[in-house]
Amino acid sequence: MTISLKTRKQEMVREAIFDAAMELFVLNGFNETTVHQVVEAAGISQRSFFRYFATKSDLLAYRISGLGDALVSAVAACPPEMPALEVVREAASAGIEYSRSEPRTLQIIEISAQNPAARQAHRAAMVEVESRLSEAFAVRVKSASKYNLEPRMLSLLTLMADDLAWSSWFAGETKDSSTALRNAFRRLTCLFRESGAASPVGLRKRPVRQLAKR
Repeated sequence: MTISLKTRKQEMVREAIFDAAMELFVLNGFNETTVHQVVEAAGISQRSFFRYFATKSDLLAYRISGLGDALVSAVAACPPEMPALEVVREAASAGIEYSRSEPRTLQIIEISAQNPAARQAHRAAMVEVESRLSEAFAVRVKSASKYNLEPRMLSLLTLMADDLAWSSWFAGETKDSSTALRNAFRRLTCLFRESGAASPVGLRKRPVRQLAKR
């Protein structure tokens, strides 16, 4: 599908606002940066800013819709016979790969780690991602609603795995986010084995020890 010139221009303006804001957040701090400073740095009017972003907090969530796309696509691409926990791992891996491909990911992590308001804004934006992912899992497990226990559990487990992987890497516990994700799932499968806890639907189709191999 051909993207119109108007759409391309809008994307360029949105990117310029986002880049200017991120540089200011890193330089001055999230709370200390004002919308006025952002529009000056981006070379636009304040009216134009609010055409693209409702609030300053929305800037941190700019890339999150893309993350949702990556997670949902990964769930849909998994074979029907694949055990649920492996689908979670595939989706989490897709999320990690998407975040690694985004040049501002580390800055967003650092800003969120240092500022409660920024962290809250980022988490609020993740609610929509969780909803979309729960819907994808609901289709997969033939659940009546995305609000049912199983699709929500699988969605939250996916997002938790990604969050733990990035946190572990950011804290210096692993050399990269992919290794951190493998470690998280290795520990998760150990917990299932040690506790004898009930597994998600389909997990019994494959010995749990195989899930740690990647």
